[in-house]
Amino acid sequence: MGIQDKKLLYKTALNAAESAGKYLLKRFKDADASITESYKHDVKSDVDVKTEEIIKSIIIDQYPDHGFICEESGNSGEDNKNKWIIDPLDGTVNFVKGIPHFCTSIAFKKGDEYIAGVVFDPVRNETFSALKGIGSFLNGKPLTRSKVDSLEDAVVSGGFFKTKSLEMGGRIFEKISTHIKKVRFFGSAALDLCYLAAGRFNAYIQYSVNEWDIAAALLIAELNNVKFNINISDGHYNVVASDPNIFDELMNFI
Repeated sequence: MGIQDKKLLYKTALNAAESAGKYLLKRFKDADASITESYKHDVKSDVDVKTEEIIKSIIIDQYPDHGFICEESGNSGEDNKNKWIIDPLDGTVNFVKGIPHFCTSIAFKKGDEYIAGVVFDPVRNETFSALKGIGSFLNGKPLTRSKVDSLEDAVVSGGFFKTKSLEMGGRIFEKISTHIKKVRFFGSAALDLCYLAAGRFNAYIQYSVNEWDIAAALLIAELNNVKFNINISDGHYNVVASDPNIFDELMNFI
């Protein structure tokens, strides 16, 4: 894939994410999101569905023959090597509860390789993005971050669902809690990983997340030298990530 093709994919992802984010912000300020489905430990709103429609419409207009992996509408074009991975609203519970911490996440992958990714936080007007072979960015500027040299200085983020991942993740956080500086759970996997990429966090641990939750953020973090251990089980991702300097020390607790 040529650089111009990559740049068009990247531009399309940016356009779709920012258009979706504007809609999310309007609905958040209007405070009129209605819950359409409720699972035991999850919430979906009509905003998720409408936001995904906005994103897919923009992408289909440019790439009508591409496939999708989406949180709301599922998979399409399973044999298609060109796929968009979309989480229209990461942090739905925050959104519905009036907590201003949520985002839109869009990634493109060809085969098994992520090429472009965008995570847009409309509340803070922050666009985290990445393009394979080029780098990672925050609001169009190269993403840089401070690093820590010891786990005891690290701020660690993450989360887990009230399923088996609670037991697994809970054990890990219990083990490391006295060996790190602080733990923060903010309720958005995509933003947590982007914050790690930006140096706001130093490590991230999350069990049983879906590809659409983290696809774009994985690329953003990877291209800014974040180190990963990823285990995929039953289609869900168990992710441990950190600054390179503390990765081996962190993995001793996993």
